[in-house]
Amino acid sequence: MKGIIFNIAENYIIEKHGYETLKEIVTACSLETKEPFVGPNTYPDADLLEIVGKAVEILKTDLGSFLKSFGHYSFRQLSDRHPNFVEGYTHPKDFLLTVEGVIHMEVRKLYDESKLPTFQYQDLGENEMIVTYFSERKLYPFVDGLIDGVVDYFGYKAEKKSTIYEKDGVELCDFHIKFSA
Repeated sequence: MKGIIFNIAENYIIEKHGYETLKEIVTACSLETKEPFVGPNTYPDADLLEIVGKAVEILKTDLGSFLKSFGHYSFRQLSDRHPNFVEGYTHPKDFLLTVEGVIHMEVRKLYDESKLPTFQYQDLGENEMIVTYFSERKLYPFVDGLIDGVVDYFGYKAEKKSTIYEKDGVELCDFHIKFSA
């Protein structure tokens, strides 16, 4: 996983729970990575998952809630770091439709060795869509939070329903989204 996600996780924990809590979480971990996380570098997924697991344990919260909140927070951080990705869009649906074909292509140029999830889309009308997410990481609540972050960023509201299922031996998650102003 890219260091930028680790950096955002650190910032999230500091903003929500303080620097001392971040120190407590990291100290309780047995991370493979010993040096500080640097944005463009690549680190083991297991390190982030351990940090998240220890955070959930120390903060006495559940994994799904933590990941969803972290995902929501992450979108604003990512859009602040890469404003060119969100420029020109006024509707969350229009932006979401660009993630796989435009944004992920650009991310791969910026961050070599990126292991990005895959998104497919079904356009169901002006304010409705289904986003199908696939990743071996299966971070469904994180993606749910990212979508919430997108919706908030563009000043909309959304009704969302997610469905996890298997197709051709692959686990997928559909996010059925209805947007409203």
